Amino acid sequence: MNIKPTDLVLEIGSGNNPNPRSDILCDRYIHMSHDRAGEFAIHIDRPMVVADGMRLPFADKTFDYVIASHIFEHMDDPAGFAREIARVGRAGFIEVPSALSERVFGWNFHHWYCMRRDGVLTFTPKKEGEQHGGFFHRLIARNMWFRRFFEQHEHMWYTRLEWQGKIPIRVERNPMSPADKGKLDAIAWDLLHQAKKEEIIDAVFAIRFLVRRIIRKIRKIIRKFGWLMATITMDKNIISSLAQLCVCPQCHGKLIVNQRIIRCSACSLEYPMDGCITILLNPVERKKGW
Repeated sequence: MNIKPTDLVLEIGSGNNPNPRSDILCDRYIHMSHDRAGEFAIHIDRPMVVADGMRLPFADKTFDYVIASHIFEHMDDPAGFAREIARVGRAGFIEVPSALSERVFGWNFHHWYCMRRDGVLTFTPKKEGEQHGGFFHRLIARNMWFRRFFEQHEHMWYTRLEWQGKIPIRVERNPMSPADKGKLDAIAWDLLHQAKKEEIIDAVFAIRFLVRRIIRKIRKIIRKFGWLMATITMDKNIISSLAQLCVCPQCHGKLIVNQRIIRCSACSLEYPMDGCITILLNPVERKKGW
């Protein structure tokens, strides 16, 4: 990702593993995890805003860079989401499961097959639920040799796009044809046939993988502890700074902090806090929980 040291970075849908470079986290749910693979609990270790991706509570071009990793495939309106991201950011990075990955792992809560065609992020409706996905999810979780195989072919499983100014996107309304699905399945099986155990290689990979996991876990613990201390000693400053960065999601008016309530100076809507987390959802969205 082409992020400058001075860039202000927003991450949308940060989930359980936010990017280390993100300055502000944004997610729709902090107490529910039904749309996260593995249903992992959210990880909060820096300023967090609860918001609807289609109504981001930020003024135009507030951020230098916006990260949206594994979010688009969940959206009912990817094109509208893309416009909203490009509104609040000058540049950014998008990662989605590839269509090939969708055929193999088959997440039943994803709405789209995602592909990159001539530099354009293309979405095709996905009607199927999980097929053989459960088997492959268990395989990658329990077998180091398959995880090694997965990482070696990572470029096949993910579709990535770095954009600036405008997000090149196309949403197709017709589902993928059986013939095209058949081609994807043929590629998938050809690829999967290459997966096999290599005892020495797998042993070396396992050691490196575990060291990587331990280092990442330690860094997350340290950052989480620092954030908890900051919420205790500087909670008012955190809330005030975050409110200055945000706007009302309903009318884009300026927000005013009053005790544990944030109020819009233009339309007078009030938004609650959850600790140091701002809940910037309009009243209709708030009824759905967060």
